[in-house]
Amino acid sequence: MKERKNMDKLKRTVQMLKKYPMQYLGVIGLDGKPKVKAFEFKFEENGKLYFDVIRGSETYKELSVNPYCEITVASRKDLEWIRISGKVRFVNEVYLRDKLFDHSEILSQKYDHIRELVMPFTLDDVHVSISNLNDQNNVSFDL
Repeated sequence: MKERKNMDKLKRTVQMLKKYPMQYLGVIGLDGKPKVKAFEFKFEENGKLYFDVIRGSETYKELSVNPYCEITVASRKDLEWIRISGKVRFVNEVYLRDKLFDHSEILSQKYDHIRELVMPFTLDDVHVSISNLNDQNNVSFDL
């Protein structure tokens, strides 16, 4: 029963990320100040959410120094939003990198020529909050 509830929570999280494909990533910058960057969820596998960053980029350096982040997206039209927080874990696996490219036309178009610099990552210690002003069915849970 608990496993089914976890799958339902994961499914709801993935549905929201796919519904609103451009998310925002909040990090602590190298200067110690908060930074927010446009971001894109790529896929879910075995209960883990996968994203990517370019090795050597400012974002990669920031997440290497302070791996805690929050990802959010909101819809003014639907009056709903999601917040996902966790600890970044880089996963330098070729098959995951290939899968990132399979799930993102933008990534393929922009970074296929430097594919080896694309670093997959997932989140550990994940906490999700989903809110909706229309139905007040607000939930928070750990994945």
